[in-house]
Amino acid sequence: MAPSSKSQREDNKQKPAKKTRDNVVKLLSRGKISGQLTHRHFRKLPPRVCVSLKAIVDEEFLRAGHIFLGFTKCGRYVLSYTSYCGEDDFSFYIYHLHWWEFNIHSKLRQVWQVRLFTGEEIYSDLFLTVCEWPSDRSKIIIFGFNTRSSSSMLMHLMMSDENNRDIYISVVAMPPFHPCADCNELAASARPGSSAQCLRHGFMLNTKYQVVYPFPTFQPAFQLKKDQVVLLNTSYSLVACAVSVHNAENDQQESDQVLYCRTEPQLGSPKTFRSPSSSPERKPAPHCEDLAKNPSSLLSCDHAMLINEVKDSASDIFRKAHEQKCITLEAKAESKRSEQRDTSPVAGPSRQMEGKRSDPGEAQDDPRCHIPQSQSSSSVTVQPEGPGTDLGYVNYTKLRYCMEPQGSAEPETEYEDDKILLPFTVTDLRGRRLHALRGESKVQGQYVTVEQLTLDFEYVINEVIRNDAAWSKQFCSFSDYDIVILEVCSEMNQVVINIGLLLLAFPTPEESQTRPNTYHTSLKVAWDLNTGAFVTVAVGDLTEVKGQTSGSVWSSYRKTCVNTVMKWLVPENSTRYINRMTNEALHKGSSLKVLPDSDRYTWIVL
Repeated sequence: MAPSSKSQREDNKQKPAKKTRDNVVKLLSRGKISGQLTHRHFRKLPPRVCVSLKAIVDEEFLRAGHIFLGFTKCGRYVLSYTSYCGEDDFSFYIYHLHWWEFNIHSKLRQVWQVRLFTGEEIYSDLFLTVCEWPSDRSKIIIFGFNTRSSSSMLMHLMMSDENNRDIYISVVAMPPFHPCADCNELAASARPGSSAQCLRHGFMLNTKYQVVYPFPTFQPAFQLKKDQVVLLNTSYSLVACAVSVHNAENDQQESDQVLYCRTEPQLGSPKTFRSPSSSPERKPAPHCEDLAKNPSSLLSCDHAMLINEVKDSASDIFRKAHEQKCITLEAKAESKRSEQRDTSPVAGPSRQMEGKRSDPGEAQDDPRCHIPQSQSSSSVTVQPEGPGTDLGYVNYTKLRYCMEPQGSAEPETEYEDDKILLPFTVTDLRGRRLHALRGESKVQGQYVTVEQLTLDFEYVINEVIRNDAAWSKQFCSFSDYDIVILEVCSEMNQVVINIGLLLLAFPTPEESQTRPNTYHTSLKVAWDLNTGAFVTVAVGDLTEVKGQTSGSVWSSYRKTCVNTVMKWLVPENSTRYINRMTNEALHKGSSLKVLPDSDRYTWIVL
């Protein structure tokens, strides 16, 4: 029926507008419930909260090649970086990160500048990701990895082996809002024009390592979920690194240890473990199957509404897993001692950190062949006493760095073994290298503590197969593996990883074949950062690989992992989230449109 009057036509025209207002209200209500808003419904902001980059940055800085990344979590600073490479084909790249103080009513003011990845010879343009921890505002971390898109002759000379990829990491102190008492004390005694930052506001840590194919995925949402700690997948091990700054005079009552700090297991005593070796054909316990199907019990640790429920359910899961899936550490130690009495010790396999992984199937008859040799240097290795510390598959070290005492002539002989430890260098912002303290040496003033807790992948794979796989009698050897972090529970210091595995195994007797076939499977494992112990969560079935390349196998495996994570993903907390800035747009040949500060509803328009 056609409208019979002008007023009716006007009423009909107003109805869509009313519907739009209702939708916005509903969206805001859903955002309060879920903790997440969809930004596509709010693409435009009022002009009063938008500012053009050209209006707040002098033209000389733009011509100098500054690439602006975004806002820090506090909203006070905007970050940019510059890269420089010489004009010839044999020049290395140099990267600098810049902090700019932001005020919407005035131009950006540069307040901080550091050189990234100091001391490293970078031969290609890097993908950069700058991240901040959920609540730790004292420092930021920068990840960089090389690409193969460069036509540089130097890159092709350096990257003769395409199975390798270099990973560069810098951890840099954030500039203080206001100078602290230590900064003021240094400023009073410093020469005019020189920088005067205390160590808490003026340290920098650098490291570099190589990963091999299939290259580990970068997952900042999980790798940085625990404040002060970063999880690094080196292709051979999972390394939990903790970086913290302390003051010997003020922090006498505080421990400077973040990782491996409990001598007793957090979830159940290891003395209640029961050996599963008598029933190798059994399937994973029902609670492990439930966890594999419904990992959301570990995904919501940081969500305020579910945190108590998660603690209870996760505690129950891991307590049962401890009881049903692990042998007692005492029995394990006794078994090792008896084996050592009967046979000569077998050394662990050497790691080729700059090539492909070694084939672990050559000595499968002896389960000790994959146990890494523990460090003998007591000067850098800290081994807390108590049950749960005699673990062949973990290594823990702690070093404390401080400015070298005046007049000290002690040579710098820092212990570095990249097969066990990542090689860290710690400096102040002027590039002066900090001195690594040995053992329990006393320190005065401020110092940086760097901890490393390392989980050996190959040992874990062998232990899980031997003790928990129903198909362990069919197993011959594994040729390659890929590790994906499924979840990190920062409240309980638990890390859940999925190990994708390519292996050789004999078919079942029913298949009437005598030669081994290639199979793919996955192992879910939970690692405790307090005790260093791991437990098996689930063991997958064997799936025969027929006519597939390793690339297609790993691509399918990672899609499965992504689907698992996304299916049970809990939105990040509005305040406890990992802030990420990247130069991905630059590598795609484009530019960001805006730099949003979502917490304060401010945009810089590029």
